[in-house]
Formats: sequence, C-alpha cells, structure tokens
Amino acid sequence: MVNEKSQDSIHVPFIVASLLFGVLGGFSLAFSLPVEALAGSFDASWVAHAQVHGHLQVVGFAALFVVGMAFKLAPRFGGRRAMSLPGAERWVLWLLVAGLLGRSFGQPLAEIPALGVLTVAGAVAEAAGAALFLAIMWSTLSTAARERQPSALLLIGAAVGFVGQAVLGLWWLSDLALDGREILGGRENAVLLHLQFFGVLLPAILGVGMRSFPTFFGRKPPGPLSGNLVTLAALGGITIWTAGGVLGVVRGGDWWAWTVLGQALVGAAVLGAIASFGPWRRPSRLAAASKGLAWSLHPAVLWLAVTGVLLVVTALQSAASREATGFATLDAVRHVFGVGVVTLAIVAMAQLILPEFASERLVRKPGNWRGPFFGAVLSLAAVLRGIVLLAGVEGDARWWAMAVAGALGWAAVAVFSVLFWRAVRSHRAYLDRTARARTNQLTLAEDRN
Repeated sequence: MVNEKSQDSIHVPFIVASLLFGVLGGFSLAFSLPVEALAGSFDASWVAHAQVHGHLQVVGFAALFVVGMAFKLAPRFGGRRAMSLPGAERWVLWLLVAGLLGRSFGQPLAEIPALGVLTVAGAVAEAAGAALFLAIMWSTLSTAARERQPSALLLIGAAVGFVGQAVLGLWWLSDLALDGREILGGRENAVLLHLQFFGVLLPAILGVGMRSFPTFFGRKPPGPLSGNLVTLAALGGITIWTAGGVLGVVRGGDWWAWTVLGQALVGAAVLGAIASFGPWRRPSRLAAASKGLAWSLHPAVLWLAVTGVLLVVTALQSAASREATGFATLDAVRHVFGVGVVTLAIVAMAQLILPEFASERLVRKPGNWRGPFFGAVLSLAAVLRGIVLLAGVEGDARWWAMAVAGALGWAAVAVFSVLFWRAVRSHRAYLDRTARARTNQLTLAEDRN
C-alpha cells in the first residue's frame, strides 16, 4: 500500500540537502574564488577548489534538486501512484551526500594518501547513488518510455547521464588519487562538466518543461513527432559530444568533428524545445496568486534560448576552424545555462508545483516581489558570469564580474532557502489542521450515530 504522506514529502530532504550544498558550498566558492584570485592567490589549491566548486554546483546543488523533483514528478509522468522500490530513495540521498562530502574534502588534499582514498570512496558512493537512481527511474517510467513519451525518455536519459558522469568521475578520480594529484586533467574535467550540464540537467529541464510550460502558457503540448525529435537530438547530441571527449582523453588528439557535431545537436534540441514552450504568451493558465512568478519563467526560457543559440553558433565557428570549442568559451556558456536557466528554473518551478508552496498560497498570497526579484537578480548574475566573459573582458574586471555574479547567485538561493523553509513549516501546519478537522468530523459523525 502506498504511503501517501511519505510520497507527498519525498522531495523535501533532497531539496534541503541541495540548498545546503548550494549556499554553504557552491555559491560561497563562486564568490570567494574570484576574490582570492584578485588577491593573487592563484595556485594548484585554487584550481582544485574551483573543480570542487563546479561539482558542488552541478551535482550538489542542481542535481540533488533535480533528483528530488524527479522522485516527486516521475510517478505522474509514468502513470503510477508512487515511485517503485519504495524506501530506496533514502539510500540515493545518503550515497550522493556521502559522495559529495568525500570529493569536497578529499580532492583539494588528494596528494595525502588517506584523503586520496576519501576522494575515491566519495566517487564510489556517488556512482552507487546514481545507479540506484537510474534503477528507480527506469522501473517507474519504463511503461511510458516504451510508449515513446518524450518526458519519460528525457528523464531516463538524465538518469543515464548521471550514471555516466559518476562512472567517468570514479575512473579519473581514482587515477588522480593513485598519482597523488589534486587537480583533474583539463580534458577530463571538461568532459565531466559537459556531461553534467547537458547530459543530466538539460534533459531533466526539457522533460519537465515540454510537459509543464505549454500548460502554463495555454498551449497544446508538443506532438509525438516534434517531442521525439527534440529528445533524439538532445540525447544523441550529448552522447556524441561525450564520446568525442572521452576519445580525446583515452587516445589523444582533437576529436573536434565529434564534439562539434554533438554540441550543435544539443543546441538545436534546445531551440526545438523552446518552440513548444510558448514563452511569448501570457501565463494564462497560472492561478492569480502564481502569475507574478512568470517574471521568473520568462527569463529562464529566454536564457535557455540564449544557451541554444550560443551552442549552435560556437559549434559552427569551431567547424569552420576545424577545432573543438575552447574551454573558456564553453565555460561561459555553461554558466549562462547554469545560472540563467537551471537556478532560475529551480526557484520558479519549485514555487509553482511543490505542495509546500501550494498550501502556502491557500493561507496567504505570496508577495508580488518574488518573480521580479529572482528574474532580475539571476539574470544579472548570468550576464556577469557568462555574457561578460564571452565579450572578452580580462584582468581584474573579469574577476570582479565573477565575484559579483557569485554574490548575486548566493543571495538569490539564500532567499529561496528561507522561502522554502517557511513554506515547509506552513505546509506541515496546514496538514495538521486538516487532519484535526477530519478527526473532529469523524468524531461528530460517530456521536450522531
């Protein structure tokens, strides 16, 4: 029998862990690392912490949030009452948290053998958590996937990408520990980042977006043909892109044709998906209390469009020069996507679809400031961290732009954390009041009988 109360709150511990890793780890480093660079502290330890920052942001903040939301939404997408393998989600949480802590504390000091072992142990835990997540998602969504429903295919694809990046991370972090190094090679780090951003986060966002956004904006969802074309381009593109990167690590050389083709396909998939979102329409299907959050939704889709355009344009430029897109360019594109799309979508979609915020709206109308605040602050952060760097800003101005962007991202996520904490408390109080009211009604009915 399904425990409905457990299913109702299955996402909460993942979101709490996500916000803790984001506020205390990833976004704090996003501010402190540029400040250290401005102070002249730019050594091997700085690079190691920068790589840890990336992992904390993508896996610690964003992916943990996505996993929690997937557990919440997948039963609906798969036509089930609850997730399969009940109770297994707790193991996913603890394994991923252990993996994140192991890498965070181990990699910067991996030249010390004991901490090198900690780094590898963390990678093992992360791979185990990712594999269990994939097993749960497949068993929950397999029927919908066999029916070729794009949302189910994309969520399963995100889970496959999560396992892929974890296995590659285990491989390369083990080599790092054996060699007594604290810095991953540039090629290895680049492959992991591409796969994490565009093989895990992007399919999850497209899967939820193609199902939810047309509803918000009063449009029909994409048909089977267009939905599956987007799915094929997204998952096929990241597979080719990753394969080119891995071949470059294993066999050497510049597999630019593979990486450029994969990158272009991912960009095309993004632009194709946006055509089904209808962001240019008014949010006619949103409740009155939620319409202000459109000020977060519209910018998120705008930044998604910018991401798609940048991926396609830089891929075409790379094809013309017959070489892979440079790390710095793709790093800027990843941050446009990570800040302007992922973070903004997290704070907007959570407030629209989570039960904690839904019951909060029954008690009091949310302030109209939320949508404009998150939309403006995170959009400015995306400009400073991505667009400014693409424009070729160098020197201290570059580090200042990165530091301010990190501070803005930290502030936005900290504010959202407070809102979520308040909404959880309000939701629990609402459920308690509802339960007491039902109990009183049953007691009165028994007394009458």
